Amino acid sequence: MTNNGQTLPASVSIPMLKVSSHLGLPPIATYAAFALWNYAPIVEGAPLSMENLSSLVTMTGTKDEAWFYLISVAMEARGGEIVPAVMRAMDAVRADNAAAINDSLLDFATSLKDIGELLNRMYEHCDPEVFYHHIRPLLAGTKNMTQAGLPNGVFYEEGEEKGEWRHHSGGSNAQSSLIQFFDVFLGVEHGPTGGGGGGNVYLSQMRDYMPGPHRAFLNHMDKISNVREYVMNSASGADVMDAYNLAVQRLREFRDIHIQIVVKYVVIPSRRVPEKQPDGMNLAVASTNEKSKLRGTGGTVLMPFLKQSRDETQRATVE
Repeated sequence: MTNNGQTLPASVSIPMLKVSSHLGLPPIATYAAFALWNYAPIVEGAPLSMENLSSLVTMTGTKDEAWFYLISVAMEARGGEIVPAVMRAMDAVRADNAAAINDSLLDFATSLKDIGELLNRMYEHCDPEVFYHHIRPLLAGTKNMTQAGLPNGVFYEEGEEKGEWRHHSGGSNAQSSLIQFFDVFLGVEHGPTGGGGGGNVYLSQMRDYMPGPHRAFLNHMDKISNVREYVMNSASGADVMDAYNLAVQRLREFRDIHIQIVVKYVVIPSRRVPEKQPDGMNLAVASTNEKSKLRGTGGTVLMPFLKQSRDETQRATVE
């Protein structure tokens, strides 16, 4: 970066723009780059557990950073097992097979519980101070970063005195198609977040940061997901409603775990940072410098967005 950190030189931006165009992704490091495409099994052919995963690339060389990425990889691996259960549930709705819907929802709820337990393992090898001061700055994007000296984002040089100012969200778990998949299947609806920068618009924008096939799958699921409607509008019985509500409860519990981690890894460390910082401070510190508008690496107003997502999940419960 040149010109006080506002310009990406052509030697970097041109190949980055070409690769990003080929992948159908914005020209910035995304969740897919940090997690989905950044791992290898330690033992080929063995299940992808936390004990059988290694990161291909880290920027800090710390175990903390590798562990942070691999938690997401393990969650994605466990979550991938949910997809067949979801498809069975939707087929069962079309066949009006309440017993099969019930079984699929219970499988879904169990998987969500397992994923929450994986997320809770973050504390084992990722130190909050290392994450906040050394890892998070590298995940932050260039959107909503006026305080970091990037009011226009970053200028990507393209050679021959050409280029473009760009501002993109940084890597965020909201870019995980798995996390959005949970909401789509259960019919959890998200509205605008008070204070801006979140809700349904934000989540829709995050799909642009997903690999194309993932994005297409979610868009298709939006059109065909039918389980919540079935639970609300049919005489399927108490068992199916209870199984659906259990799945909703497990998703709410997962979001509670996420909030607790954000408090420990972002909110508390941010309170130890001096209020006055020099121009050009690192992006992650800048995003937490406005205490009332503490932002995530994706650019959203962090705690209001997470709490509202949790509360909207709870409201999906069918009475």
